[in-house]
Amino acid sequence: MNFADTLEQMNIELGDTNNVTFSVEEKTRALQKAWNDSSVVKVEWDSSLTFTTDTYQYSKPSGIDTVKDIYLSPTNSGVDFPEPISSDLWEVVEDKIQFSPLANRIIPNGNTLYIKGNNKLDYTSDTLGTTNLQEYVIALGGYNTLTLLGFKKANLFLKNDTSMSELIALRREFKQDIKEYRTRLPKEYEGA
Repeated sequence: MNFADTLEQMNIELGDTNNVTFSVEEKTRALQKAWNDSSVVKVEWDSSLTFTTDTYQYSKPSGIDTVKDIYLSPTNSGVDFPEPISSDLWEVVEDKIQFSPLANRIIPNGNTLYIKGNNKLDYTSDTLGTTNLQEYVIALGGYNTLTLLGFKKANLFLKNDTSMSELIALRREFKQDIKEYRTRLPKEYEGA
């Protein structure tokens, strides 16, 4: 589901396909904010780095924004299942993966490093892969529009059939949906 698809679904969710309550620009901005949320990521794997005992610092692989874990293959053959190494052996400083001196005694020279990380999805070029992530972004976009409506009402003193308490109640419903969808997203401790 790309940005246009999520915008269409958010319009349906809001009941505003004719742009009566919100302008196209307002809904677009609300949805952009949703896509920019820190939870809108894709898990990526990279095996382009090889450990060398005389090198303690490696550039973070492109396509990985946040390093979550580093794995090693016990036989360094790629046919067995890689196992995570202790997070005490490494840390991420800016865009570099740095290993502690202890890593030289534990990680064999020449072993492939399997990097597991997150790649931040971009609303201009990426798609949302899972249903949970799609629903999360749509709900968060709807929440953002209702926040905008609250600002409009408070700032412009709009007089209509909607009270501020009704807007707040709607925002609470969206916020509850967002919390529920966020709990369904994969949870893992991040290394950086």
